[in-house]
Amino acid sequence: MNKLVKRVTVQFYSIDAGEGFLERFATDYTTNKVNSNTARILTLRAKKHLVKISGEIVLGGVKAYFATVVKERNTWQTKATSDGKISGIQLNQGIIGDPYYFCVVPEKKIVLGFTSGPSGSLKTVAATMLDQFNSDRVNRIKLDLIPKKKEFSALKELPDDSILHFNIKPLYLTDITDDAPKILKDLSSAPYIENSMQLSLQLEIGSSAEQNLSKETALEIISYLSEHESCSLLKVKGMDDRGNKISLDFGSAFVNHKTDIWTRDKFIKEEQAWEVLSEALGSYLEHH
Repeated sequence: MNKLVKRVTVQFYSIDAGEGFLERFATDYTTNKVNSNTARILTLRAKKHLVKISGEIVLGGVKAYFATVVKERNTWQTKATSDGKISGIQLNQGIIGDPYYFCVVPEKKIVLGFTSGPSGSLKTVAATMLDQFNSDRVNRIKLDLIPKKKEFSALKELPDDSILHFNIKPLYLTDITDDAPKILKDLSSAPYIENSMQLSLQLEIGSSAEQNLSKETALEIISYLSEHESCSLLKVKGMDDRGNKISLDFGSAFVNHKTDIWTRDKFIKEEQAWEVLSEALGSYLEHH
């Protein structure tokens, strides 16, 4: 069987959690590992998730912890064989879905991860994984993409009256997450959009009622789409307070790590994932 190349983009999130969460994380992680409680299946929003702790490393004097999540994909309903037999899938108390790989670095207050499934759900799945180590349910865990320093100022310079332009493939909106902006949820359910299409949208941003988006909604869309491999264009054009033209490219506004994986399998194995995450973390520590 020929090897296939898979393009991987590792995303980096800052962790904002309640007092003591990150300090307790290492202890809770180690306790579960010692007690052989390394994997559990839970149900969230009618979908099963398998959360598994997978080991730890020390890199650049910093300790990091690996975790895997498999999120159930409800579209798998039947199995069909060459003799024409169609039957339900027997899960044997397991689940069928997409793998998500994470690396938690408590000392740096970050989590990095990637998936070969729908990239838009990476942030939500990361929060779900971290929440399994949260003993204080009153404290909520908040994740935010880490902006590149030189592009961060551009987020604050978004003109009040401008145009947001983005390209995206509808195929990647089929598993839209609950925290997605409303306009993307509407697109995901639109009956007239085919998965093979390439959507190209231009939306007006402004404070007047005639304009499609508020500045806050535009920033929400930019933040969400910046995580998507399927979003090939993400720009804002407009005029600043002095009447000068501004063109902002948000396609590379946040820290990430891109690489290629060669594999004979249809999925990325955990050993390969840990190599990618270790490489990504090493690069991050070198530059931050």
